[in-house]
Amino acid sequence: MTKSDISDNGPAPSDRIDIVRTLPESGNADARRHCRDGDSALETGELSRAEAAYASALSHDAGNLRALHNLGVVQYSGGNWQHALASFERALGLTHDNSDLHFKIGMCLLKTGADGASEAFEAAIAGKSDHLEAHFQLALLRAEGAESGSRGRQQAVEMLRYILEAVDRGVPYGNVDGTCFLLASFLDDLPENIDEAIAVYRRGLEANPLFAPGHNNLGILLMQSGQTLQALGAFKIAIQLEPDYALPYRNLAHLLFDHKSSAQMEQEYTTIIEEFGAKAASVLARLSLELIDMGRVQVGESLYTRGHQIKNLMGLVGSRTRRLIRRNPKDNTVLDDLREIARDQEHIYDQWVAYLRSMKQDPLNPTLVDIPLLLRNIRKTVSSRTGGTLLRFAFEPQVPQVKVDPGMLREAVTNLILNALDAVDEDGAVTVQAGYDNKRASVFIEVEDNGPGISEEIQGRIFDPGFSTKEKGNGFGLSICSRIVSAHRGNLRMISRPGAGAVFRIDIPVDFELVSESESIGWSGDPLAASRLPLAEEFIE
Repeated sequence: MTKSDISDNGPAPSDRIDIVRTLPESGNADARRHCRDGDSALETGELSRAEAAYASALSHDAGNLRALHNLGVVQYSGGNWQHALASFERALGLTHDNSDLHFKIGMCLLKTGADGASEAFEAAIAGKSDHLEAHFQLALLRAEGAESGSRGRQQAVEMLRYILEAVDRGVPYGNVDGTCFLLASFLDDLPENIDEAIAVYRRGLEANPLFAPGHNNLGILLMQSGQTLQALGAFKIAIQLEPDYALPYRNLAHLLFDHKSSAQMEQEYTTIIEEFGAKAASVLARLSLELIDMGRVQVGESLYTRGHQIKNLMGLVGSRTRRLIRRNPKDNTVLDDLREIARDQEHIYDQWVAYLRSMKQDPLNPTLVDIPLLLRNIRKTVSSRTGGTLLRFAFEPQVPQVKVDPGMLREAVTNLILNALDAVDEDGAVTVQAGYDNKRASVFIEVEDNGPGISEEIQGRIFDPGFSTKEKGNGFGLSICSRIVSAHRGNLRMISRPGAGAVFRIDIPVDFELVSESESIGWSGDPLAASRLPLAEEFIE
């Protein structure tokens, strides 16, 4: 399964680099010449030639601040963060104090995972109170892992508010929209901040009206404040901007399901046909599927409540049966019958519990999780069950952490791996991969096997509770996996062709507030064009 290309209007990080015009030139003519060669190479993206040119400039003048700084930029751009860190630290030693160099050192420390990034950003702010990029990065660090209402989260909110106040004072900054979306995603966690969150989302959308998750989240807050008509419009805009974006369909369906009569629904469908034109059929199809799913959920909730009562009665019957077995003398002729009844009751009880669990997910206990580390731990537990099958794991570098319930996600992935191992012969292979999908702003986990594949006739049923192709399977494993992934706002998909194996892919969205924003370092102290990774996307539960 291949990942899609980054959309032009999507949240791809910006790597714009500005030519330095503020750092002093070297007094050595050869050093100046090599610096100009480096600038020319960097402008055309020739990083290797630029690095060599700046190194030559430094060989003629080791104290050439401009060459040393730009060498660090080249190294950072090429992913050589340790080398970039060393270059920036050497440059700082030549100037003794430079806010922009402190900031760049902080970015390198973030990339390498070393301690000291917060202190570097604080030093940048101490030297230049309006160093807004440093405020932004420090806000992310303060908020990382912090609960809503905590001191760390409040500090992050204050820093982001400061950025917007500075922009209002005329301080130039290239990431107003990202700041607004991040601040609003913090504010909307608390009901008392809903009005400010709405205003901040709107300001962000004025700066970047093409950001679909911003419209989606604004719609949620408008719904919560009773502005259903404006919420309806916000969800539609999100769908217009990104027709494959799932959450606004779900949220729009909730709005219609909860607030519209049958006649109003008919009118709304007519309006969608008029507004979406050629795309209307696809939009209505997806919206209808969401509405059908909501109807199923409503029925499922009712069944779950009644089913839980039945489960308790079944448990009571089993307990009484086992008590009768213990009280009866061993030579009683009915004892064998009672034991057989107890075994049947226990089997039915287990099946019923599994069925109920597939209908309703247990409460989540989310925490920040490193997915490659989670998969390495899973590999330890399943390695004894591979038989002769080759089990491979592969991870992309720099996979962001995600906020998930580690136990539940571990259960879902383990189930997919064991299913894949069961599907292949002894000389088969199963590959587990993890990485980051820029377009979907999600971390993905793929479990691929080279087994016989899944026939088209049953592909539509494999996630149904109780459906199984195994003689001894209970048929609830994949439905529970699907429920776990859905509870994390994720998607579980399957691609298979008979004779060509199968791929099961989990996509878990990455919260904006957990991801470092500025992925590039410019040549000068001018504001950076920060990336626009999605915020913590909202959906109606």
